[in-house]
Amino acid sequence: MQDVYDYYFRLSKKLGYETYDYLPAEDKKVEYPFVYIGNTQEVPNQTKTNLTGSVVLSIDCWGTPKQRLIISEMVERFFNASIGRVHTENYLFYGNAQQQSKQIQLDTSVPNSTLVRGMVTIELQIL
Repeated sequence: MQDVYDYYFRLSKKLGYETYDYLPAEDKKVEYPFVYIGNTQEVPNQTKTNLTGSVVLSIDCWGTPKQRLIISEMVERFFNASIGRVHTENYLFYGNAQQQSKQIQLDTSVPNSTLVRGMVTIELQIL
């Protein structure tokens, strides 16, 4: 759902993070840390009069091993912003803490590099 994507993209920019809607190519020089607002999935549940269900969004925070604390703080901000009522431009959502997940791992997918990747998976119920 584009509303949720746009909401978190704007939130990331508001928090002062360099934010991308794609994962920058290896040859593109980017400053770390940065945020990649990733995949969205809508799990609809239609009733006769309402659209219900949920929206799932993935957010990745990337940095160097020396920025592990910063990545952890970034992950926490997105996680906490997903608990309770979330008002987008057109919808109202609710996020339960148990429906959100976060993970931090070392990533060696870029040749000759070790990066820290913080992953947040957000699931919001459509109200």
